[in-house]
Amino acid sequence: MFRRRLLLLLLIYVAACTTQPTPTPTPLANQVELEEQVVYAFLLPKMYQNSGYVIMDTTATSLTGVDNTAQTLDYILQNMHDVDLETVTSFRNRNSEAYPILGDMELGFPYTLLSQAGRKQTFGQNQSGWEVFYNRYPQAPGITTLSRVGFNPAFNQALVYIGTQSNWLAGAGCYLLLKKADGAWSIDQQVLTWIS
Repeated sequence: MFRRRLLLLLLIYVAACTTQPTPTPTPLANQVELEEQVVYAFLLPKMYQNSGYVIMDTTATSLTGVDNTAQTLDYILQNMHDVDLETVTSFRNRNSEAYPILGDMELGFPYTLLSQAGRKQTFGQNQSGWEVFYNRYPQAPGITTLSRVGFNPAFNQALVYIGTQSNWLAGAGCYLLLKKADGAWSIDQQVLTWIS
């Protein structure tokens, strides 16, 4: 009799433990991705003042996407001051390879993701690729490439690459150091890495 009651109590206890939802804290990765969207939402209109954007669907740290991040970062750090080591480490780690840009980001303005295949289809057929592009996307400043954003642990400093090509020989790319004060991002420093 005692064993049955003990078994019954044990079963009730186990059932109660398994049916109670356990709160799960927001993982750091989710916080980073959400803050990254906030940075993109701040940065794009600040840099270009357009009402729509065409963004490459994978991240890169240069116009060509060639992995020269280490050399470029050395150059950037020589031309920026007060960059937290953690911000640089985060940027390096988050940009060790190309990552897909999320198509469901809430940026507060319209944007279209463009794949490499879509880009080749638009520009590979003839010399009027930019005319085709602007007929399709008249509100865009060109084709924008974004890196992933590196953050310091306090999420009040960020490092990001942004580049936009707007015609065959027109465009520029730069690294930006952002700072956050009173809950809002601002551009602290900017280093140009290419221009055409």
